[in-house]
Amino acid sequence: MGVASIGVRLVADAFVEDAGEGFVYSWLVPDDGRRGWMLFTPAERLFRECDATGAVPEDGMEVCFALPEDEAVRRHARWEGSREWRVMVTAAYGVWKKFQEHGEPPQQAHRTFH
Repeated sequence: MGVASIGVRLVADAFVEDAGEGFVYSWLVPDDGRRGWMLFTPAERLFRECDATGAVPEDGMEVCFALPEDEAVRRHARWEGSREWRVMVTAAYGVWKKFQEHGEPPQQAHRTFH
């Protein structure tokens, strides 16, 4: 797979039980039309795969930026290598970096991945 761009935008606020405020982002890879949604919960530093309403599937992918590296590798291992996983990690990282810079969830983030 070559280099591709990905666009990420905030589409809705959400309430996450036991975690408080959450934000639903849509992502799109314009080069091939792949798209999806992820729920960002700042209090948990966690991104979860979701649908357009913010509903999280039981076996959906997740990316957590608060884990030690060995724990992250263990938890994320089942999705490693998947094209959708690579896109979601890239999208989540773009949102996470802007969140760290500005202290609030960004309206949009754009990233390039390989």
